[in-house]
Amino acid sequence: MMKIDELKQIIKGQKPAPNVFLLWGEESFLRAHYKKQLTELLKPDMMEELNVFRFDGKNYRIGEVDEAIEALPVMAERKLLIFTDSFIFKPDGRSGAKAEYREYWAKRLQDIPDYVTVIFDENEIDKRSALLKQVDKTGACIEFAYMTEEEMVRWTQRLFTVLGKEIGAQDARYLNEITQEGMMAVRREAEKLTAYVGERTLVERRDIDALVTPTVEGRVFDMVAAMLRKDADGALMMLEDLFVLRTEPIQILAAIIYNADKLLATKLLCTEGADKSQIMSKLKISPFAASKFMKDCTKYSLQQLKALVARLAETDGYIKSNSMENNVLLNLLVAEIASEK
Repeated sequence: MMKIDELKQIIKGQKPAPNVFLLWGEESFLRAHYKKQLTELLKPDMMEELNVFRFDGKNYRIGEVDEAIEALPVMAERKLLIFTDSFIFKPDGRSGAKAEYREYWAKRLQDIPDYVTVIFDENEIDKRSALLKQVDKTGACIEFAYMTEEEMVRWTQRLFTVLGKEIGAQDARYLNEITQEGMMAVRREAEKLTAYVGERTLVERRDIDALVTPTVEGRVFDMVAAMLRKDADGALMMLEDLFVLRTEPIQILAAIIYNADKLLATKLLCTEGADKSQIMSKLKISPFAASKFMKDCTKYSLQQLKALVARLAETDGYIKSNSMENNVLLNLLVAEIASEK
């Protein structure tokens, strides 16, 4: 696999570019950044509209791809093909691309003309994929995984500096903890905070609390913790707060299921001896979310978490098929789970 530093050398012209690039990983901000830089480097100077082809999703026409590859560039030396979420690097036909697409690329990747560059931008891959190994041999495979907590804190502070503001390390950490979704989400909130504080240089905790809304998943995490420790009053108060914010009951239930599933999965992985980086990779969660799940899963038994996940699966089906008000059903669910001995 190619390191990001090697990719930087290609972008700076210090190293030749291969014909095929595969960019993937949870950190979508970095992936988008380097995809843009590669596109700027590799697209032809003339007749871009006839020499740059973009394919989104996994249901493009193979014939159009073949035609784009085989036809010579128009008034240019090169042509560029960009695929976004083609899913060809997922062998599972249910969640990945159909077999005919994977078979096509298995042959096509062996015969990419010198004048063609292909970029695959994938949100999800299977590292066991034969196509990934094929690209790795002759092209460039670069993973953009989540940074560590310390790296994210430093990056967040540098980001505010670029935006003309300052933020302390503790407040930078807090901002990451309540957004949880990586660099893209942090940058979005940082830009809003920069505008919000006006002429003030320092962004503080009070500014974050005033402007940044924690994710529903983050709010529900605390509610699930209250349910598991049998704090019915606390859990119901948090649920009421979500209703006041006009959060849809189905969205709340989905967030409860998400948190319970992640707690159980983290518990199982920790039992198997997995470390934080492995948990982040397997569950596709940020370092801040991983820390939270790792800390909280130790408070509950495997049996407790399995029972909660099973109960929520039953409730999910019941709510979707019941005519009773969903907020009433959610109140009953939270109260019952939090009150059970």
